[in-house]
Amino acid sequence: MNTRNRIIPILMVCLFCTGLAMALPLEREPGYVDLEWIDIPEDADEIQDIDLSYMLDDLAMEAREDGDKGLAEAIAMIRSIRVKAFSVDRHDSRTEATVDRINDELKEEGWNRMIYIKTEDQKVSVSTMHDDGEMVGLMVVVYEPGENAAFINVVGDLDIGKLIQLASEYDLDDLDEFVDEHEDSRSY
Repeated sequence: MNTRNRIIPILMVCLFCTGLAMALPLEREPGYVDLEWIDIPEDADEIQDIDLSYMLDDLAMEAREDGDKGLAEAIAMIRSIRVKAFSVDRHDSRTEATVDRINDELKEEGWNRMIYIKTEDQKVSVSTMHDDGEMVGLMVVVYEPGENAAFINVVGDLDIGKLIQLASEYDLDDLDEFVDEHEDSRSY
């Protein structure tokens, strides 16, 4: 659980450093990875099935209203953030096969693997997709057999420099509170 708990907050900061490209449907964006087909085991105790795409405009507008132009611009660039994570109480061959399938698809589709860790206790990969020299996608896959699995896809024009700058400026607890407020006010 430790790896996922460290990576998810860092990737939530990606919320502040991605790019919005409205010309294509999301599914056709070069940085998009379909996570909908991933089955969450029925016996999973902890589940995080998050799609922040619907609230990005509201987040940008609120940041602008709060006078944080840099944050507003960064959020306005976001196209999609999708997280699918769950606990696994035992070694689950289906989940391991899902992890391998995603990693194989990323390789076949030309994603660049930045980080790959494989030990007896975990598999972690961080991959990026580039289009015309610009990073347009980030995909993180974490699997700890008997613990958890997490799949995180961020789509947009990713700026690593801005990510590092914003990560040092913003408190993730404030981000969690901000997201919770917007989740509560979401109209269906």
